[in-house]
Amino acid sequence: NAKLLQFQTLLNSYGDDVSDKSQTLLQIITKFASAYCSTIEGTARNIETTELCGGARICYIFHETFGRTLDSIHPLAGLTKMDILTAMRNATGPRPALFVPEVSFELLVKRQIRRLEEPSLRCVELVHEEMQRIIQHCGTESQQEMLRFPKLHEKIVDVVTQLLRRRLPITNSMVENLVAIELAYINTKHPDFHKEAALVSTLLKNHGEDVFRSSNSRSNKRPISYPSVMPNCVDDAGRNSPLSIQESQQGQRSTTSTVPFSHDSQDYSSDNSPAFTPTHQYDLKSPQKPINLLPDVPVQTGRKLSEKEQRDCDVIERLIESYFYIVRKSIQDSVPKAVMHFLVNHVESNLQSELVTHLYKSDNAEELLSESKHIAQQRKDASDMLKALQKANHIISEIRETHMW
Repeated sequence: NAKLLQFQTLLNSYGDDVSDKSQTLLQIITKFASAYCSTIEGTARNIETTELCGGARICYIFHETFGRTLDSIHPLAGLTKMDILTAMRNATGPRPALFVPEVSFELLVKRQIRRLEEPSLRCVELVHEEMQRIIQHCGTESQQEMLRFPKLHEKIVDVVTQLLRRRLPITNSMVENLVAIELAYINTKHPDFHKEAALVSTLLKNHGEDVFRSSNSRSNKRPISYPSVMPNCVDDAGRNSPLSIQESQQGQRSTTSTVPFSHDSQDYSSDNSPAFTPTHQYDLKSPQKPINLLPDVPVQTGRKLSEKEQRDCDVIERLIESYFYIVRKSIQDSVPKAVMHFLVNHVESNLQSELVTHLYKSDNAEELLSESKHIAQQRKDASDMLKALQKANHIISEIRETHMW
């Protein structure tokens, strides 16, 4: 009896001979689509116990892999204080800034928000790979049918792969648009961000009042008198000071040593005279290059920031952190929803119709339902063995009844 049960189960696994190929093809397509969707929803009969698969793995990608990746991105990563200071200075143009420019905040926060796009697209890719892998793990019943009809299995895999491939760029485009939407408009009136901006404004106002008080206290102090840079040449009594006498003597000596220029004098009319030869020879055709008295634009290097620069950088950093956390929270919530709508749910809803459209044709049924040779041979062997066991069991039963009489 144990042998009978074993071979009966084996024969049932191989299936019966196909009489109506169109009906059998439709049944296999429906069974595969149902098993695929059940694996995603977690309602399959045979649940995998060794690893996560199907919908459970998609959930893990959303909330563990993607979530941890976004949490690991620091709002100020790759952004130094000199970068912030340079952005603020570039945003004010030739005018020194009295207040923190808002343009620099938008420029820097957009730069940080763009870093959320790459992990979001990677999340879409991981979900796509898992849905491709579900084809091989969507129930033992459908898997047995796939082994029985290898050509049908190949066509089903091709149809599902093409469906997933068509949905991938659409989903990627939607995820890119989610990030682009955040970059398109920096909402400084966001309820969560407005509180932080108001707090920063209050801090700046208090600091400005402190600076104003300190400047007033310094202005009320008695000014310090400094001596004149140029001393007077005449003292209070009208007498010449020693400095004025010395300067007048030097002036007289310089006057007597001056020789008037005369064309009649041979000593000074000759160009070769050493007294007339200038110290530097100037070429009129190639004038000397003028000296650049302005230094080059300094390269930003590490230096100690002033009190105002440090305060402005701290304000920008605080605002960037606050707004980045708001955008990251939004992306972490909206990307899984977009993936579910444009990829997972769409494939679930249209899988069976896609399979029927591409496979359920009368001219293809004969080719798709052609069994592999070894399956047909194994079914014949199992059927013959089952008949032999049934006959042997019948003979044994007759012998037992004869001995009883």
